[in-house]
Amino acid sequence: MTWVLFFVGAAVLGWVLCHPVSALLRRWKCWDRPNYRSSHTEPTLRGGGLAAVLLVAGAVAAWVWPMDRLLGSAWLGGLVLLGYISWRDDRHGVPVAVRICIQTLVAVGVVLAITGRAAPVGLILFSVFALVAFMNFVNFMDGINGLVSGQLILLSLGAALLFGVAGDVTPLLIALVMAGALAGFLPFNFPRARMFLGDVGSVPLGFSFGVLLLWMAVTATDPALYKTLAVLPFYFFLEGSLTVIRRIARGEKLAHAHREHFYQRLVRAGGSHGRTSGWVWALQLLVIALACWQWRAGWRVEFLWLAAGLVWGGFFAYAESVFRRSQDERAEGGT
Repeated sequence: MTWVLFFVGAAVLGWVLCHPVSALLRRWKCWDRPNYRSSHTEPTLRGGGLAAVLLVAGAVAAWVWPMDRLLGSAWLGGLVLLGYISWRDDRHGVPVAVRICIQTLVAVGVVLAITGRAAPVGLILFSVFALVAFMNFVNFMDGINGLVSGQLILLSLGAALLFGVAGDVTPLLIALVMAGALAGFLPFNFPRARMFLGDVGSVPLGFSFGVLLLWMAVTATDPALYKTLAVLPFYFFLEGSLTVIRRIARGEKLAHAHREHFYQRLVRAGGSHGRTSGWVWALQLLVIALACWQWRAGWRVEFLWLAAGLVWGGFFAYAESVFRRSQDERAEGGT
């Protein structure tokens, strides 16, 4: 019951904080204007994720920093740097190289704080790469109502469920606060979007979940838990990677805006934001349920990875088939 109160309390605070954040965004004229890449037709406030970021930062300052000054400082410093550069990017645009450099810098800081400098170089490099990739994939996929905010809620709760039986209390608290803060934001983003997370929300929150997952993997009482935790963000890594590969194969510039993600293709084929996000949420719940079952039943984790790959692969195949069928119908209608 106590854990539920942390989640509910963070959700209430997140919802309350969204109101002054919304007022400030209006005052500063932080509007996302529809363009050819957009899945929206009306100007919408951008940057609402700042409310959730502030709550996560407060939780890190209250619970992480007192027990681990190095990790707390690296995490908070990363949130400040990423929040600043992402806010600038929301308002005026920042060169990709500058953003990647800042993201890599903060990733190196937290990875070293969690794993220690004595960790194998390969592990450090892989963790830094995965963290930078994840925060960018989260940012790339914040394109329709509720998709990313709902996913991060589920991922945080899933991580809390798995870690709650195999680790320390502090990462569990951070996971519940993150899930609650985003639950408070969700009514502003779904089913009708009054605010978007914005880069200032999606990048720091993606960073924070990545840090949380790595921290859980390293500190869990059972070292095998990291293999199960790794399945939680499969959706972001698989969809993000496949989209990048497809764009490279077409010779497209990766820094340019696009509408080639599978979820975007479903919307372009006529699917609603609510239905598309709902499908992704439902499949993520299935993956979380499989992960919890695997952990408690003692399955080989490779079977879990295979099952998750089949779940998301099936979704991608469905989205692609629906999109191509709609394109064929439009082509026939135009002849």
